[in-house]
Amino acid sequence: MSIKGKLRGTSNIKVQTLKLGSTDVNISTKSIQELQDVEATETDQGLLQYDASADKWKTTSTIDGGTF
Repeated sequence: MSIKGKLRGTSNIKVQTLKLGSTDVNISTKSIQELQDVEATETDQGLLQYDASADKWKTTSTIDGGTF
């Protein structure tokens, strides 16, 4: 399975259409907070990081782990 997307601009990024296989899911009126496995807060320069112990994606502003 492949997941494709397009990004325009660098601020207020929001997914409008998600294509999985041959099915289109229009999520332009949805918020990322509505996903069951996401605990997102609006944070400047934040990113989502997977928390395996909670089995959820959580907002962070720090990248932890690995060699950079």
